[in-house]
Amino acid sequence: MPRTVTFAAAVAVTLWCVVCALMTDAWATPLERVEFEGATQRLISGGLIVGDHIQGYLAKPEGVGPFPAVIGLHGCAGMPGTTKRKLVDDLVGWGYVVLLVDSFATRGIEHACTGGFLWDIAGTRRSDAYGALAFLARQTFVDPQRVAAVGFSQGAWVTLLAAEANSFELFVHASNLGFRAVVAFYPLCRAVAGRPLIPTLILIGALDEWTPAADCSQKIDAWGTDGASIEHVVYPSVHHSFYYPELQPGRTIFGRWAEYNEEAATDATRRMREFLKRHLN
Repeated sequence: MPRTVTFAAAVAVTLWCVVCALMTDAWATPLERVEFEGATQRLISGGLIVGDHIQGYLAKPEGVGPFPAVIGLHGCAGMPGTTKRKLVDDLVGWGYVVLLVDSFATRGIEHACTGGFLWDIAGTRRSDAYGALAFLARQTFVDPQRVAAVGFSQGAWVTLLAAEANSFELFVHASNLGFRAVVAFYPLCRAVAGRPLIPTLILIGALDEWTPAADCSQKIDAWGTDGASIEHVVYPSVHHSFYYPELQPGRTIFGRWAEYNEEAATDATRRMREFLKRHLN
């Protein structure tokens, strides 16, 4: 699969992944590794594209449920360990089953942050999201009618794709099975066409160089106010990846700045909790 990466950038990503792995071992709450198949996609011609074999990591609250659930979708370089710990601890503590989808491991992908590969993998990852939804629906401790998706950067882009009206028609799944809501941390809004069919929360920094906040504002204005609610929060003086505590101090990654912001991350966490409570509980 094509990549265009400088040597320095490749080294940075490699070190990033090593650090993430070490942090996961040292910090992460117990996660059960699970495997499932991505959703099968229908073609206009009548043919089918079978989903890939995907792995993920599952955590749940104590008890038998059924619980509402959240599917987590990582960014173009995966999800760093401390962030994974925080996200899982928060969501499980709020009473949700959590399934973190790893779209790269079984595909042998280190990252998908550069080149034409970026566009290819985003569409494929929508199949992963729906496959994860089907997997959760088969678990006795999950309420299949109360599942949301939370994504970061490229993963946030995928959540918006999954929320589009036509997205529900592209994949083979039970007719009554779908996401109830999505949360998108700094998504690539300009690459999304259709208005979300379900309640959507978009959280983004005003200084984001990867996924400009202005693109989301323009897209939301174009979509209008008819349909499901769209909550859009732009944080002043905040950069891309503001939720990732690993990015302090901030740094340049693939030529663009990324930096943790505690105030924005805390507010976004609060908003995410309130949003999920409204739409899943």
